[in-house]
Amino acid sequence: MLRRFICIAGIFCAALAGVLIYTISLMINRPLLAPPGKLSDADYTEFSSVTEDGIKIYAVYYRGFPACGTVILCHGHGVNLRHMDDVVRFLRPCGYNILLLDFRAHGQSGGKYCTVGLHEWKDIKAVLSEAKKLGYIDASTPLAAYGRSMGAATLLNGSGDLPEIRTFILESGFESLRKIAARDAWHALRLPDTFLSDIAFWVTGLVTGIDYASNKPEEKTAGVGSRPVFLIHDSNDHRADANAFNALKTRLPLAETWVVKDGGHVGAHWKAPAEFESRFLSFLSRSGVSGRN
Repeated sequence: MLRRFICIAGIFCAALAGVLIYTISLMINRPLLAPPGKLSDADYTEFSSVTEDGIKIYAVYYRGFPACGTVILCHGHGVNLRHMDDVVRFLRPCGYNILLLDFRAHGQSGGKYCTVGLHEWKDIKAVLSEAKKLGYIDASTPLAAYGRSMGAATLLNGSGDLPEIRTFILESGFESLRKIAARDAWHALRLPDTFLSDIAFWVTGLVTGIDYASNKPEEKTAGVGSRPVFLIHDSNDHRADANAFNALKTRLPLAETWVVKDGGHVGAHWKAPAEFESRFLSFLSRSGVSGRN
Protein backbone atom coordinates (compact mmCIF):
# COMPACT_ATOMS: atom_id res chain seq x y z
CA MET A 1 0.00 0.00 0.00
CA LEU A 2 2.80 2.43 0.92
CA ARG A 3 4.65 1.61 -2.28
CA ARG A 4 1.51 2.25 -4.32
CA PHE A 5 0.94 5.56 -2.54
CA ILE A 6 4.53 6.66 -3.21
CA CYS A 7 4.19 5.65 -6.85
CA ILE A 8 0.92 7.55 -7.29
CA ALA A 9 2.36 10.58 -5.50
CA GLY A 10 5.44 10.47 -7.71
CA ILE A 11 3.35 10.29 -10.87
CA PHE A 12 1.18 13.16 -9.66
CA CYS A 13 4.20 15.33 -8.83
CA ALA A 14 5.85 14.55 -12.17
CA ALA A 15 2.65 15.38 -14.04
CA LEU A 16 2.23 18.63 -12.09
CA ALA A 17 5.84 19.63 -12.73
CA GLY A 18 5.31 18.81 -16.41
CA VAL A 19 2.25 21.06 -16.59
CA LEU A 20 4.17 23.87 -14.92
CA ILE A 21 7.13 23.54 -17.28
CA TYR A 22 4.83 23.39 -20.31
CA THR A 23 2.96 26.48 -19.13
CA ILE A 24 6.20 28.37 -18.54
CA SER A 25 7.36 27.35 -22.02
CA LEU A 26 4.26 28.92 -23.54
CA MET A 27 4.99 32.11 -21.64
CA ILE A 28 8.61 32.49 -22.79
CA ASN A 29 8.75 31.08 -26.33
CA ARG A 30 7.61 34.09 -28.35
CA PRO A 31 4.35 34.41 -26.38
CA LEU A 32 1.32 35.66 -28.29
CA LEU A 33 -1.62 36.38 -26.02
CA ALA A 34 -3.57 38.88 -28.13
CA PRO A 35 -4.21 39.80 -31.79
CA PRO A 36 -1.43 41.83 -33.50
CA GLY A 37 -3.04 45.22 -32.88
CA LYS A 38 -2.69 48.39 -34.95
CA LEU A 39 -1.32 51.91 -34.67
CA SER A 40 -4.12 54.24 -35.72
CA ASP A 41 -1.71 57.09 -36.58
CA ALA A 42 0.56 56.01 -39.44
CA ASP A 43 2.78 59.11 -39.31
CA TYR A 44 5.74 57.33 -37.76
CA THR A 45 9.24 56.25 -38.70
CA GLU A 46 10.40 52.65 -38.33
CA PHE A 47 13.93 51.69 -37.37
CA SER A 48 15.81 48.88 -35.68
CA SER A 49 18.76 48.37 -33.36
CA VAL A 50 20.81 45.48 -32.04
CA THR A 51 21.22 44.77 -28.34
CA GLU A 52 24.48 44.03 -26.55
CA ASP A 53 23.51 40.36 -26.60
CA GLY A 54 22.90 40.38 -30.35
CA ILE A 55 19.11 40.61 -30.67
CA LYS A 56 17.52 42.80 -33.34
CA ILE A 57 14.87 45.11 -31.89
CA TYR A 58 12.15 46.77 -33.95
CA ALA A 59 11.07 50.29 -32.98
CA VAL A 60 8.78 53.12 -34.05
CA TYR A 61 9.30 56.86 -33.58
CA TYR A 62 6.70 59.63 -33.70
CA ARG A 63 8.21 63.08 -34.09
CA GLY A 64 6.55 65.73 -31.93
CA PHE A 65 7.29 69.39 -31.35
CA PRO A 66 11.01 70.22 -30.93
CA ALA A 67 10.62 71.71 -27.45
CA CYS A 68 8.60 68.78 -26.11
CA GLY A 69 9.87 65.78 -24.20
CA THR A 70 10.01 62.18 -25.38
CA VAL A 71 7.91 59.38 -23.89
CA ILE A 72 9.03 55.76 -24.23
CA LEU A 73 6.14 53.30 -24.23
CA CYS A 74 6.88 49.78 -22.97
CA HIS A 75 4.30 47.10 -23.70
CA GLY A 76 3.39 44.11 -21.60
CA HIS A 77 3.90 40.37 -21.94
CA GLY A 78 2.51 38.56 -24.97
CA VAL A 79 1.52 41.69 -26.91
CA ASN A 80 3.54 44.25 -28.91
CA LEU A 81 4.10 47.97 -29.35
CA ARG A 82 0.84 48.36 -31.27
CA HIS A 83 -1.07 47.59 -28.10
CA MET A 84 0.11 50.96 -26.76
CA ASP A 85 -1.97 52.78 -29.38
CA ASP A 86 -4.42 54.07 -26.77
CA VAL A 87 -1.57 56.01 -25.14
CA VAL A 88 -0.21 57.24 -28.47
CA ARG A 89 -3.63 58.68 -29.29
CA PHE A 90 -3.67 61.08 -26.34
CA LEU A 91 0.05 61.89 -26.33
CA ARG A 92 0.20 62.91 -29.99
CA PRO A 93 -2.06 66.00 -29.69
CA CYS A 94 0.09 67.14 -26.75
CA GLY A 95 3.13 67.39 -28.98
CA TYR A 96 5.24 64.70 -27.34
CA ASN A 97 7.87 62.74 -29.23
CA ILE A 98 7.03 59.06 -28.77
CA LEU A 99 9.29 56.04 -28.91
CA LEU A 100 7.88 52.51 -28.97
CA LEU A 101 9.61 49.16 -29.30
CA ASP A 102 8.78 45.49 -29.60
CA PHE A 103 10.60 43.69 -26.82
CA ARG A 104 12.67 40.61 -27.65
CA ALA A 105 10.61 37.60 -28.75
CA HIS A 106 7.64 39.90 -29.34
CA GLY A 107 6.15 41.48 -32.44
CA GLN A 108 8.68 42.24 -35.16
CA SER A 109 11.75 41.92 -32.95
CA GLY A 110 14.10 38.97 -32.96
CA GLY A 111 14.96 36.63 -30.14
CA LYS A 112 13.69 33.22 -29.12
CA TYR A 113 13.00 33.75 -25.43
CA CYS A 114 11.11 36.43 -23.59
CA THR A 115 12.67 37.05 -20.16
CA VAL A 116 9.53 38.78 -18.79
CA GLY A 117 11.38 41.98 -17.91
CA LEU A 118 14.69 40.55 -16.72
CA HIS A 119 16.79 41.49 -19.78
CA GLU A 120 14.36 43.56 -21.85
CA TRP A 121 15.93 46.76 -20.51
CA LYS A 122 18.79 45.96 -22.90
CA ASP A 123 16.26 46.36 -25.71
CA ILE A 124 15.38 49.85 -24.46
CA LYS A 125 19.06 50.73 -24.12
CA ALA A 126 19.78 49.64 -27.69
CA VAL A 127 16.79 51.54 -29.11
CA LEU A 128 17.71 54.71 -27.22
CA SER A 129 21.27 54.50 -28.51
CA GLU A 130 20.10 54.11 -32.11
CA ALA A 131 17.50 56.89 -31.73
CA LYS A 132 20.29 59.24 -30.62
CA LYS A 133 22.44 58.27 -33.61
CA LEU A 134 19.52 58.95 -35.94
CA GLY A 135 18.96 62.37 -34.40
CA TYR A 136 15.57 61.60 -32.87
CA ILE A 137 16.81 62.32 -29.36
CA ASP A 138 19.49 64.74 -28.28
CA ALA A 139 21.14 65.33 -24.93
CA SER A 140 18.72 68.12 -23.99
CA THR A 141 15.57 66.08 -24.61
CA PRO A 142 13.89 65.06 -21.32
CA LEU A 143 12.81 61.43 -21.33
CA ALA A 144 9.96 59.69 -19.56
CA ALA A 145 9.01 56.02 -19.72
CA TYR A 146 5.66 54.31 -19.21
CA GLY A 147 5.56 50.57 -18.72
CA ARG A 148 2.70 48.13 -18.36
CA SER A 149 3.19 44.88 -16.42
CA MET A 150 6.28 43.33 -18.02
CA GLY A 151 7.15 46.80 -19.32
CA ALA A 152 7.04 48.15 -15.76
CA ALA A 153 9.23 45.28 -14.54
CA THR A 154 11.65 45.97 -17.38
CA LEU A 155 12.00 49.60 -16.38
CA LEU A 156 12.63 48.72 -12.74
CA ASN A 157 15.12 45.98 -13.58
CA GLY A 158 16.99 48.35 -15.88
CA SER A 159 16.56 51.57 -13.91
CA GLY A 160 20.20 51.66 -12.85
CA ASP A 161 21.34 51.11 -16.45
CA LEU A 162 19.02 53.70 -18.00
CA PRO A 163 20.10 56.95 -16.31
CA GLU A 164 18.82 59.12 -19.18
CA ILE A 165 15.21 58.35 -18.26
CA ARG A 166 14.07 61.21 -16.06
CA THR A 167 10.81 59.80 -14.75
CA PHE A 168 8.85 56.54 -14.66
CA ILE A 169 5.14 55.71 -14.87
CA LEU A 170 4.61 52.08 -13.89
CA GLU A 171 1.29 50.26 -14.14
CA SER A 172 0.61 46.74 -12.86
CA GLY A 173 4.25 46.10 -12.10
CA PHE A 174 5.13 42.89 -10.27
CA GLU A 175 7.60 42.48 -7.45
CA SER A 176 8.90 39.00 -8.37
CA LEU A 177 8.39 36.77 -11.40
CA ARG A 178 8.26 33.72 -9.14
CA LYS A 179 5.39 35.25 -7.17
CA ILE A 180 3.37 36.45 -10.15
CA ALA A 181 3.81 33.04 -11.80
CA ALA A 182 2.41 31.38 -8.69
CA ARG A 183 -0.58 33.71 -8.70
CA ASP A 184 -1.19 33.06 -12.39
CA ALA A 185 -0.97 29.28 -11.91
CA TRP A 186 -3.53 29.39 -9.14
CA HIS A 187 -5.90 31.76 -10.91
CA ALA A 188 -5.82 30.01 -14.31
CA LEU A 189 -5.26 26.35 -13.39
CA ARG A 190 -5.85 26.17 -9.64
CA LEU A 191 -2.34 24.82 -9.25
CA PRO A 192 -1.01 25.34 -5.72
CA ASP A 193 2.30 27.06 -5.10
CA THR A 194 4.70 24.29 -4.03
CA PHE A 195 8.35 23.34 -4.39
CA LEU A 196 7.40 22.01 -7.83
CA SER A 197 7.16 25.60 -9.03
CA ASP A 198 10.77 26.11 -7.98
CA ILE A 199 11.72 22.95 -9.86
CA ALA A 200 9.94 24.23 -12.96
CA PHE A 201 11.88 27.50 -12.75
CA TRP A 202 15.12 25.57 -12.24
CA VAL A 203 14.52 23.31 -15.24
CA THR A 204 13.55 26.29 -17.38
CA GLY A 205 16.79 27.98 -16.40
CA LEU A 206 18.81 24.90 -17.35
CA VAL A 207 17.15 24.69 -20.76
CA THR A 208 17.31 28.39 -21.64
CA GLY A 209 20.38 29.55 -19.74
CA ILE A 210 18.26 32.36 -18.26
CA ASP A 211 17.90 32.69 -14.50
CA TYR A 212 14.19 33.50 -14.42
CA ALA A 213 14.07 33.07 -10.64
CA SER A 214 16.35 36.11 -10.27
CA ASN A 215 13.72 38.33 -11.91
CA LYS A 216 12.85 40.40 -8.84
CA PRO A 217 12.10 44.00 -9.83
CA GLU A 218 11.52 45.00 -6.22
CA GLU A 219 15.22 44.38 -5.56
CA LYS A 220 16.21 46.70 -8.42
CA THR A 221 14.24 49.71 -7.23
CA ALA A 222 17.38 51.26 -5.73
CA GLY A 223 18.44 52.00 -9.31
CA VAL A 224 15.61 54.52 -9.60
CA GLY A 225 17.31 56.78 -7.05
CA SER A 226 15.61 60.14 -6.60
CA ARG A 227 13.85 60.15 -9.96
CA PRO A 228 10.07 60.68 -9.86
CA VAL A 229 7.89 57.56 -10.05
CA PHE A 230 4.14 57.20 -10.50
CA LEU A 231 2.80 53.76 -9.50
CA ILE A 232 -0.60 52.71 -10.84
CA HIS A 233 -2.43 49.74 -9.36
CA ASP A 234 -5.71 48.27 -10.60
CA SER A 235 -7.71 47.06 -7.62
CA ASN A 236 -9.07 43.91 -9.31
CA ASP A 237 -5.67 42.84 -10.61
CA HIS A 238 -5.09 39.24 -9.52
CA ARG A 239 -1.69 39.11 -11.25
CA ALA A 240 0.16 42.19 -10.00
CA ASP A 241 -2.05 42.18 -6.93
CA ALA A 242 -2.13 44.38 -3.83
CA ASN A 243 0.84 42.50 -2.37
CA ALA A 244 2.91 43.34 -5.44
CA PHE A 245 1.80 46.97 -5.37
CA ASN A 246 2.55 47.34 -1.68
CA ALA A 247 5.95 45.70 -2.07
CA LEU A 248 6.94 48.22 -4.74
CA LYS A 249 5.40 51.11 -2.85
CA THR A 250 7.43 50.18 0.24
CA ARG A 251 10.63 50.14 -1.81
CA LEU A 252 9.69 53.44 -3.50
CA PRO A 253 8.34 55.50 -0.59
CA LEU A 254 8.46 58.80 -2.51
CA ALA A 255 6.46 57.49 -5.45
CA GLU A 256 3.08 58.96 -6.29
CA THR A 257 0.39 56.30 -6.35
CA TRP A 258 -3.06 55.78 -7.78
CA VAL A 259 -5.33 52.80 -7.11
CA VAL A 260 -7.92 52.40 -9.86
CA LYS A 261 -11.15 51.10 -8.39
CA ASP A 262 -12.44 47.95 -10.11
CA GLY A 263 -9.67 48.04 -12.70
CA GLY A 264 -8.24 44.78 -13.99
CA HIS A 265 -4.65 44.03 -15.01
CA VAL A 266 -3.30 47.06 -16.94
CA GLY A 267 -6.88 48.28 -17.12
CA ALA A 268 -6.56 51.82 -15.77
CA HIS A 269 -6.99 53.58 -19.11
CA TRP A 270 -9.90 51.37 -20.03
CA LYS A 271 -11.61 51.82 -16.66
CA ALA A 272 -11.04 55.53 -16.11
CA PRO A 273 -9.75 57.06 -19.35
CA ALA A 274 -10.23 60.74 -18.52
CA GLU A 275 -8.62 60.45 -15.11
CA PHE A 276 -5.82 58.27 -16.46
CA GLU A 277 -4.91 60.80 -19.13
CA SER A 278 -5.16 63.73 -16.75
CA ARG A 279 -2.97 62.10 -14.11
CA PHE A 280 -0.50 60.85 -16.72
CA LEU A 281 -0.02 64.24 -18.37
CA SER A 282 0.06 66.13 -15.08
CA PHE A 283 2.76 63.84 -13.71
CA LEU A 284 4.87 64.24 -16.85
CA SER A 285 4.61 68.01 -16.66
CA ARG A 286 5.49 68.14 -12.96
CA SER A 287 8.45 65.84 -13.64
CA GLY A 288 9.91 68.18 -16.23
CA VAL A 289 8.85 66.25 -19.31
CA SER A 290 6.54 68.77 -20.90
CA GLY A 291 4.29 68.65 -23.91
CA ARG A 292 2.84 71.44 -25.98
CA ASN A 293 1.11 74.12 -23.90
